[in-house]
Amino acid sequence: MVEPESTESKTVTRKRADGRRSLLVYMDADLIKRLKKTALDHERNAYDIVEEAVRDWFSKRRDG
Repeated sequence: MVEPESTESKTVTRKRADGRRSLLVYMDADLIKRLKKTALDHERNAYDIVEEAVRDWFSKRRDG
């Protein structure tokens, strides 16, 4: 007899050496396009630019 598959979500998480974790964010399509182009132009990863922007945003706020 074959047992039915669990209805629980099976999440596969890959470990990164740098300790980063994934985050799904919905953004305007044009903004994504600009981000990717800028990352290529500056030989950086898009996630590095986003991480820098978020850190800068938090540093400007008192509650962050």
